[in-house]
Amino acid sequence: MLTYGCSRRSARTRLLLLLLLGMILLWSPSYFVRSAMTRKQLINSMDMMRSACAPKFKVETEMLDNLRKGVFEENPELKCYTMCIAKMAGTITKKGDINIQKTLAQMDAMLPPDMRDKAKEAIHACRETQGKYTDPCDKTFYSTKCLADYDRDAFLFP
Repeated sequence: MLTYGCSRRSARTRLLLLLLLGMILLWSPSYFVRSAMTRKQLINSMDMMRSACAPKFKVETEMLDNLRKGVFEENPELKCYTMCIAKMAGTITKKGDINIQKTLAQMDAMLPPDMRDKAKEAIHACRETQGKYTDPCDKTFYSTKCLADYDRDAFLFP
């Protein structure tokens, strides 16, 4: 008997792809040239990213909450979670490097005006961090840690 339904995995994959496509469309630079997100919208977007990436890795909610506070636990799964978030944000190259120009463009597009200068300052201060690592998950994790260490009060992460 033929079935035309999708498997759970296929349906989940399609849902994630649809979510990602929606975020890409919402975060396109042309959209945000007109208006950046409010802090509340930014937090909501980060929560969506977290919901999409967290199930892919064996990380406890407490670890993710700590990460959001700027506490970075040495955990391979958590490191790759940061990579997943960066991929969703569109700031990672095909080689697994952080694209600084795209990251800066995302700052203009997404961050409320009162957060932009500090965030850009941190990006510039931490731009060389990824060069110390070969693993893409390490690059993203330690670059994100550098951003948090640079200014904990301005640090936000899903």
